[in-house]
Amino acid sequence: MTAHAESPVPEVTYKGANKRYRRMFIPVMTFYVVFCFVGPLLMMAYKGAPPAWLMATVGVISGVPIAVVFWLIGRYLRETDEFTRQIQLDALLPAAGITLSLAMIWGFLELYLVVPRAKIFTPMILVGPAFFFFYSMTFAVQRMLRGESLKDIPHIGTRER
Repeated sequence: MTAHAESPVPEVTYKGANKRYRRMFIPVMTFYVVFCFVGPLLMMAYKGAPPAWLMATVGVISGVPIAVVFWLIGRYLRETDEFTRQIQLDALLPAAGITLSLAMIWGFLELYLVVPRAKIFTPMILVGPAFFFFYSMTFAVQRMLRGESLKDIPHIGTRER
């Protein structure tokens, strides 16, 4: 494996990138599925009133695999060629848009008392703003990592001259 001068990510073949992705994805998702059952089992074991610290721990541990999957997707995108990257991004962007749009719509329907408040995840209305906040933060971090200035970011509605 060789590395590009401008990229810290080593070259990996398409087949190798897929293999690396699957090799980590399967155990991470197995862990996720197991912990999706651990929480309800603990609730039953404690007759519906387990200690808050225990449920918080299980909740965080249950969510970490999802963060790992996003990291795996990012690594996969960095390791593959432009064609594969474009195919994946063409799927990811609409999926993110649909998910965030539905979460926002549901959140507003909850806010205006049209639908019952979701007991699973109450602040649905915050998913969209959270996504755009983190998008702006990661955009800025990526610019800084590339050595670009944040003051040179073109603002929406202005024309560069």
